Amino acid sequence: MEPKVRAFLRKTRKRMGLRRKPPRSSMARGLKWLADRGFMVETVLDIGASSGVWSKECMNFFPEAQYVLFEPQPVHSEALTRFAGSCRQRVIIVEKAAGAVEGRTYFLTDPEDPLGGALASVVSENAITVDVTTVDASVTQFGLSAPFLVKLDTHGYEKSILDGAGDTLEKTEVLIIEAYNYRISDEAMLFWELCSYMSERGFRPIDLVDIGYRKYDNSLWQMDLFFIRSGWEGFAYHGYR
Repeated sequence: MEPKVRAFLRKTRKRMGLRRKPPRSSMARGLKWLADRGFMVETVLDIGASSGVWSKECMNFFPEAQYVLFEPQPVHSEALTRFAGSCRQRVIIVEKAAGAVEGRTYFLTDPEDPLGGALASVVSENAITVDVTTVDASVTQFGLSAPFLVKLDTHGYEKSILDGAGDTLEKTEVLIIEAYNYRISDEAMLFWELCSYMSERGFRPIDLVDIGYRKYDNSLWQMDLFFIRSGWEGFAYHGYR
């Protein structure tokens, strides 16, 4: 299609108040798919919440759920407080990292990217000390009700967090996990290893969104994988149409 034609169509759609639907491989479409198919969510556990931007989007599709946001970086504290105060939903802020056991650990911050950062096993430049809790401990502490939706944006430390969420996973319907094609930390699972790990716990992938490519060579870097229970009735249908 000629560029002038595309520009004309864009302007026409704008004047008519029309917007393109978000691409199939977007977070919004993935969340909409879950909501449209009646997946029940009482509590959303947003692990690696940063400023709350993901939870804000999720509220468009699960407006009746309560939200628990885990974020250890002090740089996000003020924004999270404002976010919680602006929501009609119950929002709990946990200013701790999630891990396999409770305690304290190092967190490597990224001064150029507040949305970045990850747990670290040893102290280094730009590392801060943070408190660690487990998902299971937080569910008990706050008396959180199931079923759960668990979202992880944790830059390679997914296994530790999931190991500390064994009881919670038994009551979880959906997980949305940022997954990687490279071993970005010592414990990071590559995306097919993550799928195997989740399969052992009774979950299968149902969607893949927000694919990212690394700047170094434009190869596959990361994606967000949606996991649901392996017993979902849709998996019994093997046809295309």
